[in-house]
Amino acid sequence: MLEIKKKSLILEPEEVMELERIITDEDHEGAYTFLKKNIYKKLLLSQENRLKSHLNGHSDPVRTFSKEKE
Repeated sequence: MLEIKKKSLILEPEEVMELERIITDEDHEGAYTFLKKNIYKKLLLSQENRLKSHLNGHSDPVRTFSKEKE
């Protein structure tokens, strides 16, 4: 899940050309693919080490809690 905040992305010249082609051709499927492959992926990579969830960890919090009670 992405962190919701203002973000700047850099598009390579090839990506700008692809975006222009998508707009000119009104390529809806290509637009979705472009967003998923280029924009969403870049956002994920920019936040890769920032988002942490206790549910994604390698430890088992329930097991730790149970041991503390004993």
